[in-house]
Amino acid sequence: MPVKKENRFIYAVKFIACLFVITIHAPLPGLFGDIVGAASRFAVPFFFAVAGRFLLTDEKGGVIELVHDIRDRVSYRLIKLLKVTGKVYLVYLIYSLFYVFSTGASFSEWFTGRFNMTELINFLLFNSGRFIFDSSYTFDHMWYLFALIYVYGLIFIFAPVLRKWYKWLIVLLTGLLYFGEALQTWYPIRPFDISIKTWFMMRNWLFVGMPFVLMGVLFADYVTSKRAELGEEGYLQWTSRIKLPSIIAIVFGFILSATERFVIDSKEVYLGSLVIVLGILFLSEAVTVKADALYILGKRASSNIYYYHVLVIAILDYLSQRGYILQYNMWQKTVLVMVLCVLIFGSWPLVDLWKGLSNE
Repeated sequence: MPVKKENRFIYAVKFIACLFVITIHAPLPGLFGDIVGAASRFAVPFFFAVAGRFLLTDEKGGVIELVHDIRDRVSYRLIKLLKVTGKVYLVYLIYSLFYVFSTGASFSEWFTGRFNMTELINFLLFNSGRFIFDSSYTFDHMWYLFALIYVYGLIFIFAPVLRKWYKWLIVLLTGLLYFGEALQTWYPIRPFDISIKTWFMMRNWLFVGMPFVLMGVLFADYVTSKRAELGEEGYLQWTSRIKLPSIIAIVFGFILSATERFVIDSKEVYLGSLVIVLGILFLSEAVTVKADALYILGKRASSNIYYYHVLVIAILDYLSQRGYILQYNMWQKTVLVMVLCVLIFGSWPLVDLWKGLSNE
C-alpha cells in the first residue's frame, strides 16, 4: 500500500468536528442537545492529536528524528501558527471594539477591563481570560491556538528528549487531566485561589494540548514502525483488521461520553472523548473517503469555521437583539450558524468541487 500524501478521512472528520464545536457554543436544547454536547467534546482534543499526527512526519510518511530536523519542522509550523493566531486575534479585537463603541462604553473602560494583571495571569497560565474574549463574543475558543503555540514551543525546546519522554508525559498529563476533573466533581479545591470547577483550570495547554499533541506524535511513530515491520502488504492486512475495532471504539466513545454527562456531569474532556480520538486515528489508517465535498470542506474550510464561528454567533446575536433580524430559538440558531459557516467559509471549496465535477 503506497504511503498516503494526505489523509482524506482526517480532513473529512475535521469538517464534522467543526460542526460539533458549533454545538458547544450554539447548543441544541433538551436531552438531545445534552447528548450532542457531550459527544462534541472529542473535537478539540482531536484537533490537537491531528496537529501531532502530522507534525514530525515528512512528505513520504517517514518519521523526522534528528533534533535539527525536528526543530526545523516545528519552527516552520510555529511561524505559520503565529501568523494565523495574530490574524484571528486581530479580527476579534476589531469586532470587540466595534461592539463596545456601539454600546456607548469608553475605550478606557474596555481596555482596563480586558487588559489587566489578573487577566494577563489567566492568559499566561491557562490560555484564557479576557485577553482573548469578552462580553462581545463571550467564548474563549482561541485558547486552542495559544495552547498549540505553547506546545510547539516546548517541543522545539525539548526536541533532544522528545521521544524519551513523550510516552511518560502522555500518561502523566492525561492522568492529571482526569484526576482534576474528578476533583471538580467530588472535591472542588481552589488552586491559585481559583475554583478547580472553572472551565480553564483543566482545559488548557498543559492538560489537554500537550498530551493530545504527543498522542498524535506517538501514533505517527507507531504506524510508521508498523509499516516498516510488516511491509506494505502486511500493513494493508493489518489496517483491514483494525477497521471494525476502530469503528466500535468510536461508537463506544460516544456512548461513554453521553453516559459520563448524565452520571458525572458536564466536563471539558470526557474519557469517551479520549476513546473517540484514538478510534478516529486508527480508523484513519484503515479507510479512505470518496465523498469529495466532505474532504474539500475539511481541507479548506474547517480551520476557518473553527476560528470564526464564534464571530458568526456574536454578529447574529447582535443583530437579533437589536431587531435587525428576526428572533430565533436554540434549534434555529444552531442550524443557522452551521449553514452560514459552511456557506461563508466553504463557498470557494464548493466552487472548486463543482469545476472538478464539470471537467470529469
